[in-house]
Amino acid sequence: MRPATVLRLLPALLLGGCVATQRDILDLSQQNDTIQLQVQNLKKLMTQIQSNQADLNARLEEVHKDMTVLNENLKDNREASTRVSAKMDDLGAALGMKVSNLQRGIEATQETLKAAEERRRTEAAEAERRAAAEAERQKAEAEAREKAAAEAAKALKPSDVFQQARAQLEKKQYDPAAQGFELYLEKFPKGETADLAGYYLGQARFAQERWEDAARAFAVVLDRFPKSEVTPGSRLRYAQCLLKMKTHGDEAKRYLESIPSDFPKSPEAVKAKELLKTLGGKKG
Repeated sequence: MRPATVLRLLPALLLGGCVATQRDILDLSQQNDTIQLQVQNLKKLMTQIQSNQADLNARLEEVHKDMTVLNENLKDNREASTRVSAKMDDLGAALGMKVSNLQRGIEATQETLKAAEERRRTEAAEAERRAAAEAERQKAEAEAREKAAAEAAKALKPSDVFQQARAQLEKKQYDPAAQGFELYLEKFPKGETADLAGYYLGQARFAQERWEDAARAFAVVLDRFPKSEVTPGSRLRYAQCLLKMKTHGDEAKRYLESIPSDFPKSPEAVKAKELLKTLGGKKG
């Protein structure tokens, strides 16, 4: 390049260099402002971070305290759990002992019941044996009594049986007297004094106020011995028994009325008339 040309271009180059430097300064200034702004923002951020760090530290402190309390609670819980476990062990041991005692008690009770059942069976068997022996003894005694009674009956005379029962009746020994007349009628139903035996049997029961038994005895006499000398007395006593039992009053009146009609001269006719007067019946 020529010198003249360089000289002409020099001012322009100088002017361009100044403009570039000014622009760079302005750019630097802007960059500096930006950096300062970023520094301020960074300071604010650091302040906020420091504040958050303080809060975080405070929260961490609270968490630490909570962890400490939790650890204490866990420690207490472990101790309580240990105590509960120990109590459960003691309770299990005690329960096991009680179950063992109960089992032994049940076994002892079962043994006692078994022994009692065996004893009961033995006693029952013994009781059955004794009962059977007693039944055999009673049967033998009954057979012996029947045999003795049969032999005695063979040896007895009708008159002896009748007279003995009659003597007991006169002594007012009514029950043995009745048994004697019943024996006579059983052993000698066709004996010469069978009608008298039946009548005196009724008299004995009448004296005992056994009205039904007495009426039955007099009814048998009236049925079997209608023409006996004791027929009037049997009719009178039969009617009296019916009146005592307060049954069959009409039948009793008919029997009382028949006595004066059929046996007007008998002592029983007078008594029958007297009873009829009290009953409002016929005088005869």
